[in-house]
Amino acid sequence: MIDLVVYGDFNCPFSALASERVDELERRGIATVEWRAVEHDRGIPAAGVEISGDVAQMLTDELAQIRGLLDRGEPDRLQLPIRQVNTRLAITRYAGAPNESRPELRHEIFASHWQRAERIDDAAVLDDLGAGPANNVVAEEWRAAWQAATDPIVPVLVLPDGYVSRGLGALARLAGLLA
Repeated sequence: MIDLVVYGDFNCPFSALASERVDELERRGIATVEWRAVEHDRGIPAAGVEISGDVAQMLTDELAQIRGLLDRGEPDRLQLPIRQVNTRLAITRYAGAPNESRPELRHEIFASHWQRAERIDDAAVLDDLGAGPANNVVAEEWRAAWQAATDPIVPVLVLPDGYVSRGLGALARLAGLLA
């Protein structure tokens, strides 16, 4: 079993695919993964952005690209959400959850946003998902480590030897570990 670190943002569809692959790696006992949530785009307003126009086209194109990356047997679960959310609250609440609760919470936050179009920027939704209290210190530690490791892109995979794989390369490496 190998130990991996993955950085991803809950509003990134590529990170959502990385999360699905991480779930499968852990389910099969191939890897243990420390998922560190980071806010990739701090420019998204606190109220989020309605998905329409250019934002809708960009996300539609990204979802089509992701469907092309799915390996045989990987589920196609991602739906175009209603809003592009600011993930700061979800990240700090995820950071405040106990370590042993994070894998399931990560899975549920991604499903909430990408499958059920729920507001993961709403404290009540995060409460229902079992998120912990906000932990800004841990969230900022993750962000600092992510920024030190690579260009600000998600997902990022850090291998046991310290090698950093980014974006589509990280997704390909995760798929390769499952092959």
